[in-house]
Amino acid sequence: MPVIHSVHRTAGTVTIDNSTCTHCGECTSICPTEVLRLADDGSIRVHADSMFGCIACGHCMMVCPNESVRVAGRGISPSDLVPLSLPEERSSGKQLTALMQARRSVRRFNEEVPSLELLQQIVEMAASGPMGIPPWDVGCVAVRGRDQVQSLAGDIVSGYKGLLTIIKPWFLAVIRPFMKKTSFEKMSGFIIPLAKSYVEGRSRGRDLLFYDAPAVLLFHHSLYVDASEAMIACTYAMLAAESLGLGTTMIGAAAPIISRNRSLCQRLGIPDGNKPAIALIIGYPAVRFRRSITRHFASVSGLGLNIMNRL
Repeated sequence: MPVIHSVHRTAGTVTIDNSTCTHCGECTSICPTEVLRLADDGSIRVHADSMFGCIACGHCMMVCPNESVRVAGRGISPSDLVPLSLPEERSSGKQLTALMQARRSVRRFNEEVPSLELLQQIVEMAASGPMGIPPWDVGCVAVRGRDQVQSLAGDIVSGYKGLLTIIKPWFLAVIRPFMKKTSFEKMSGFIIPLAKSYVEGRSRGRDLLFYDAPAVLLFHHSLYVDASEAMIACTYAMLAAESLGLGTTMIGAAAPIISRNRSLCQRLGIPDGNKPAIALIIGYPAVRFRRSITRHFASVSGLGLNIMNRL
């Protein structure tokens, strides 16, 4: 039975050109679902009846030294193969660390609006990054131009305004016994004050949601995958934007309101059933950071270290 996703519901197909195949076994050693197996006579056999079938990861045709393996279906084809850059052309550990250390949350932008071509490049870079599943169950909506971004911000803040008409002190007192302590503290100490700040800020002509950003990328996902897949894609987009000289900040508060507004989802082009997960505001920074800062996980164990949060 093939692994089912929102778009591709049949297994991929694998073919082998036996005229060029040298039976080296590279493809069989890397196939995660054992569709390709090495037979007793040394030949490569395709077992389309394996438990999950071909998931079209494409690994087999990426490792084949003679390009003898072809995979098609589930969103890929042999035409999607591209040559790898040379090791010396890729980011080193030092360069990647420098990129991540340089990246800071940017909430002040200059007047320039990123071009559509640049936003498309960011999305393409993000889609090429490794995820738990291929990116076909993750989608992205680009909102470009301050007028369009502010229209979206207004819809979201209106949603929070409506939420605040329901969540009154008496309501919190009623639901408190049925909530975990951490959930209640998050609701009363963070979500409600945040919603109030959005509504009050907008009444004063301030955008405390998207910070007057000139562009927003909104990542959503199908119900066949977890929200983490969309957040991973957003993280790649954030780093891609940084590498292109743009500033970003992830905004988690937009998705919950958008997901409850079906007409807004339709206007944004989010497929029925998909859930918004996280937004990324993008623009050219109006400020320049001169230093970075060392940050730490709350704890690290198993590495011969005992690093705890220093705060």
